[in-house]
Amino acid sequence: MASLRNLKAVLLQTPSARLNPFERSGRRVRLLATTMVRNEQAFVPGMLRNVGPQVDGIVALDDGSSDGTDRLLEQSPYVVELLRNPPDRAAYDEPAGHRRLVAAALRHGADWILSVDADERLERDFRMRAERVIRRGGAIGLAAFAVHLRELWDSPDHYRVDGVWGGKRVPRLFRAMPDHRFDERSLHGAKAPLQGKVFGVFPLADLVIYHLRMIRREDREARRERYQRLDPEARWQPTVGYAYLTDERGLTLCRVPPGRSYED
Repeated sequence: MASLRNLKAVLLQTPSARLNPFERSGRRVRLLATTMVRNEQAFVPGMLRNVGPQVDGIVALDDGSSDGTDRLLEQSPYVVELLRNPPDRAAYDEPAGHRRLVAAALRHGADWILSVDADERLERDFRMRAERVIRRGGAIGLAAFAVHLRELWDSPDHYRVDGVWGGKRVPRLFRAMPDHRFDERSLHGAKAPLQGKVFGVFPLADLVIYHLRMIRREDREARRERYQRLDPEARWQPTVGYAYLTDERGLTLCRVPPGRSYED
């Protein structure tokens, strides 16, 4: 089933490279990024440096940080609104947080929204490429896209490609819609509106997001432990579970290509 979904997404892929040297750029969309963070002081400065210049503003939700993450966001010129949850919030609620972020992005006039995490980085020229994807996809009615997620492993310039790792895609780039149909899964829900699917899948954009939190072994182990604590029965990821996060059997790495690298 997963391979069929991936095949459909590839068939619907929208290129991001410049195909025509005389291609016009068209109207620049208002692209806002959204992010939900908690105690991410180590990752937030790099995220702001990386994402901020490539969007028209960041809407952030601080989920009760106690390490000063909220102050970093509050002081950033890239953050157009900072939402907050109290430190003693009852429980982690990803769907509710995402609803608040989308509503805020709409208030700030977003045409399109890009959902990113504090430990993620956009490839160089992401904005330019995203504009092409949005323009080309919009011509045939596409309103949401999955992007490639590269899991960096053991070093900042290598990502994992064996098994499920090479085909990781996440639906993160989408049109701002007042009638956004939300994925209500407690974990691993799609950030893009469900009505953005085509033939049951989100079209795949030729765009890359790099994930830093898998570089160090201790972070990989902590990530596995966190998800096993939040989802001990693997209810929200039943076909894969979480043990794979630290399983290195068949490990194959690929170097980040110079033309699609990122700045931290």
